Amino acid sequence: MDYSRAKRYLNTLEDWERDGTAAGTPEDYLPRMRALLRRMGNPQKEFATVIVGGTNGKGTVANVLAALLHECGLQTGVYTSPHLHTIRERIRIDDRTLDKDDWAKWISDLYDRTRRFEEEGYGPFTRFEALTALATTMFAHAGVEFGVFEVGLGGRYDATNAWDAGVAVLTSIDLDHTEVLGDTVEAIALDKLEIARAGSPLFTADTQIPEVLSLLRRECRERGVDLRVIGGETGNDRCCTAQRFPHPEKSDRGSVFRKNARLAIAAGRYLVGKDLTDARINEALAGLDLPGRFEVARKTPRVVLDGAHNPSAAAALAGDLGRISKRWTFVVGVNAGHDAGGIIEAIRPLAKKVVLTRSEHPKALAVDVLRQCLPAGLSACCAKDIVEALGHAGLQEENPVCIMGSLHLVGRAREALGLPCERDGFGEDLHKESLACLAKACANLDVRIEPASEDGNLVCIRPQGRGPVYFLRNKHPFNDYVAARLAEDKAYQYELFARAGLPVPETMVVFNPFADERFSRYRTHVSVDAVVEDVERRFSYPVVVKRNTGSLAQGVFLEGDRRALKKRLRTLFENSGYLDNLTLVQEHISGPEYRIVAARDELLLAYEKVSESPCRDLNPLHGPTGTARRVDAPELIDALSRLTAGLSGVIDLGFYAIDVIRSPAGFRVIEINPNPMCYFYNLHNGRSDFVSIYERMIREYLQVS
Repeated sequence: MDYSRAKRYLNTLEDWERDGTAAGTPEDYLPRMRALLRRMGNPQKEFATVIVGGTNGKGTVANVLAALLHECGLQTGVYTSPHLHTIRERIRIDDRTLDKDDWAKWISDLYDRTRRFEEEGYGPFTRFEALTALATTMFAHAGVEFGVFEVGLGGRYDATNAWDAGVAVLTSIDLDHTEVLGDTVEAIALDKLEIARAGSPLFTADTQIPEVLSLLRRECRERGVDLRVIGGETGNDRCCTAQRFPHPEKSDRGSVFRKNARLAIAAGRYLVGKDLTDARINEALAGLDLPGRFEVARKTPRVVLDGAHNPSAAAALAGDLGRISKRWTFVVGVNAGHDAGGIIEAIRPLAKKVVLTRSEHPKALAVDVLRQCLPAGLSACCAKDIVEALGHAGLQEENPVCIMGSLHLVGRAREALGLPCERDGFGEDLHKESLACLAKACANLDVRIEPASEDGNLVCIRPQGRGPVYFLRNKHPFNDYVAARLAEDKAYQYELFARAGLPVPETMVVFNPFADERFSRYRTHVSVDAVVEDVERRFSYPVVVKRNTGSLAQGVFLEGDRRALKKRLRTLFENSGYLDNLTLVQEHISGPEYRIVAARDELLLAYEKVSESPCRDLNPLHGPTGTARRVDAPELIDALSRLTAGLSGVIDLGFYAIDVIRSPAGFRVIEINPNPMCYFYNLHNGRSDFVSIYERMIREYLQVS
């Protein structure tokens, strides 16, 4: 299966994170996980395991410890949850997120190895259990020496606790998930303590709640667990003495980070001894990126992102924020199962303004529910999503802003703020940005616009004397239907442009050799091997492989040799839809890439797609440092305008975009898009240009004065 189908398979599994359902009874959890590991060949035996549990700070400790071990030259895997942008963040090796093909391969392997799993007698395994098994398999295959595993929930029955860890770490323990773990800190601590093993060390901090620390000391003594309590600035444990951190006034990390980092350092020094020098600690911490954990997204005005999702984490966050400013604007979204009222109460002393919103996560509390959790005397404004919430927050004002309450909300905020990230795909914000520009244009023209669907994807405008005119996300009514369909079909557009003598990459259209017999008349090759042989006769590597339909560079691949090409083609052919059988192979064109936004034969706007780092899907804008840079140079505008006029003579479109690359041999048309998106351009340049474009199109198409 390809990555899309692999993800879909994972999504068919029962998922407590998504909907709160659990498979079977708790007594079956660990036996089921062990049975799953046996099916995978017990990969967890191939490396040393460190398990990290607790209520708050687990992800920070796991990531810091992995960074420290890697800095010492040890290949290290880390497994964390939840993720911010892509599920692939959860499993990393030497701070590297595995690519989609690797994930597809290992999920396919898991699928094959777990046929008839119900015969094990423990019920179907869950999505989190599958991910845990995938982490162990990927780590074993990569030959890691240490696997650092963050507990998902609790400890006693968590999938990460299905085998013995050589080292355990417990971060701060407090009330959270009380409906599952118990309604006292002692009950929760007992559940989480189950990750420790007799004869092995358990690291925790002396900042634990006193009754929790007393319980841990008593229970560890009785169970034969080697408890190691790590002190504050001076340190009082047997593993480490001085830990050097950036001076608080010069650090954006915060005291919560330093407390958790000390735990990681103590565990690291136990594991590698003197190899973990102060210099290596400082080097590892300096290069450590922890998105969503007291992350400073902007410095002027200060914007901080933090996933604090319970009252104790919110109180600790407020302590760090208070050392920066005494008055903050908070954007808050909370998932079900967490104490929303307690979270808001914890930040109340610093709250100049509160904006309530929600992420798209299925368990995100509705804004109306959040509003009912407000402490008496505290008011808040409400926003339907993070984009609207950021508008209410006033990011252009002087007051600092903190976005918190849920890592899912923080993930959406990072995307809305244009922070570097890698995603599996793109959210609805991309499509709805076009509707936001349309709404502003209609307001400027005094044209009536109204929603035409409950989900907000469909709107209509009603110019005077006209019936309703519909816009569906970024799809618009300014194009002829057949011309738009031609522009969506890459094979036809390349054929038409090539016949007209326009500069396009050399292209080979391949029909799926595995397609149903009813399509035999279209078949171009009898096998994948025949396709590869034909490609090698016509092209040199690397070559670009494209699905015939699709957008946002999904389904576009650069392959550098015969083996990779053959594997890619087989995957595309095997996973194609019944009526989706065309694949394109093209010569690879190198050079700066531009997008033209046009109407008929006129260039309206052009911008360069710039990136300081490589992007896996070939579109520079989709990379972590992608930027849309407006083109104003007259000579370049003239050249792009001539190209636009030539293309419009072949496919007559009312409103569209053209992607071109300027190679040493001149411009090459990469593709034409009948439904331009404005999200990436607006992210870096504001909305005014596209609002003006929509105003123009409405005037001309609808004859609005």
